[in-house]
Amino acid sequence: MARNMLIQLVASFILLALLSPLASAQSLSIYQDSDKYKYQGCFNETVDLADTAKVRALADGASKTYPVDGSMTVPICLSFCNNGTDTQYKYAGVEYSRECWCSQRLSSLATKLDDTACNTPCDGNRDVACGGALKLSVYMMQSGSARVTATAWVLVLAGTLAVVSF
Repeated sequence: MARNMLIQLVASFILLALLSPLASAQSLSIYQDSDKYKYQGCFNETVDLADTAKVRALADGASKTYPVDGSMTVPICLSFCNNGTDTQYKYAGVEYSRECWCSQRLSSLATKLDDTACNTPCDGNRDVACGGALKLSVYMMQSGSARVTATAWVLVLAGTLAVVSF
């Protein structure tokens, strides 16, 4: 009888251990509050795919790994990819709770997964999904955002020329 109770206890513990990550993954929200970037989905990282020369899904851009101090959030990554470097990047991706990746393109080898596959919370906001192990929560800059910036510079230049000509 004690043996049966022990087996049931161990089985319950194993079941709880297996279901706990699923429960926490389902409670994570997807950040959607950016004016410039729109959520595209959860994508696999491509460094572990055969014949890819370990090229990342968001390659040839900028990246930053934040310390384990609770500072990494999706808005911080989006800000970094938008104006934290000399380049404004089209794509931003968060991976494994504290990694931020920026690029002008998303690899065609990156496959869109179910959103629940990006089940790691951000280090700085435990309620929001920040990718996962070899999984990226990907955001893409909306085309109007880049045009507004270019249009603003044209207007500034035109205004400057108008003032100089008088």
